[in-house]
Amino acid sequence: MLPVRMNYVGAYNFFRDKTLSFLFKHMGVISKYQYTKDIMSIKKMKYCMDNNRVVALFPHGCLSNDGKPGGYAVFGVSKLVKFLDVPVVSARTNGGYLTRPRWSKRSRHGAMETKVSLALTLDEVRQFTPRQIYDRLIERISYDDYRWQREKMIPFKAKRPAEGVEFVLYKCPKCKSEFTMYSDNDILSCSKCKNTVVMNKYLMFEPEDSETEFFDGIDRWFDFQRECLMSETEDPEFEMTAMTELRYNEPGYYGYQFQGRGLLRITREAITYSGTVKDKKTELIYLMKNITMVPYAAGEYIEIADGDHISRFIFDDKIRMMKWVLAVRLIRDRYYEEIKHYEETK
Repeated sequence: MLPVRMNYVGAYNFFRDKTLSFLFKHMGVISKYQYTKDIMSIKKMKYCMDNNRVVALFPHGCLSNDGKPGGYAVFGVSKLVKFLDVPVVSARTNGGYLTRPRWSKRSRHGAMETKVSLALTLDEVRQFTPRQIYDRLIERISYDDYRWQREKMIPFKAKRPAEGVEFVLYKCPKCKSEFTMYSDNDILSCSKCKNTVVMNKYLMFEPEDSETEFFDGIDRWFDFQRECLMSETEDPEFEMTAMTELRYNEPGYYGYQFQGRGLLRITREAITYSGTVKDKKTELIYLMKNITMVPYAAGEYIEIADGDHISRFIFDDKIRMMKWVLAVRLIRDRYYEEIKHYEETK
């Protein structure tokens, strides 16, 4: 970014990796504990502002599941802009999800488009309310890769393009079975009813035959899953369980250390772990009202933050994790976030 010195804000989680920690510190990356009010990171941002540097933020703080913004941009980002008292530039990229989706370990070769624009002038920052600032920022950084691709129809070169997509698309649209989807090269199939789609060069789905029931893009398939799960979460007795391994980010160590095994249970009120921690029977309760979102690495783990402490859960059946991630989002949005937004903006 020469001649400008750019200081990116990155999740402290990345600093748990020894190599990344060395690299990020050398690059001047500002570490931040996710989902908490990290005063130290704010002080570092202010220091950069005072020294004529540029601070780069990723407000949603999470990779996309379906080609639209992942995670949740907390309202506090608008208050941060007010505090820093600087103009804001937005950068919106389309094609990034198609180039490297979170469920794939392979990159694809196609195209990306980035639009950089002045989102807020200094006068607007000073005159706008936090709500106006928030709405402007979200509008400027929102993207929809599949809507963009349906307009552009850009071919992407990829080896085994559908490999791993079952970690995001867990429900069959034909027989409605869950966790029966599997991928192979460019196909996605249901092991129960054999409903099969093929991912084409545009990274869109095509039916294998005239009997196939499908959605043309991951976005619409994901919306179908969301609607089905929304109906489930409307039941006050909603519950899911999964056997899991538990790991912690222990102080003084890089990576995450094994703690034990147990049963993870989610309801509309909380996520509860019942199992062992260092060979002792333990019950850990994470109240849903305190969970902003659940970080997720496709086919690997989910994480729950409690302040600056992170619990990493590795499911025995990893294909089930996306449903948990989506459930937390739906429950939070419907039963907790409206109240939280009102309290923040009143």
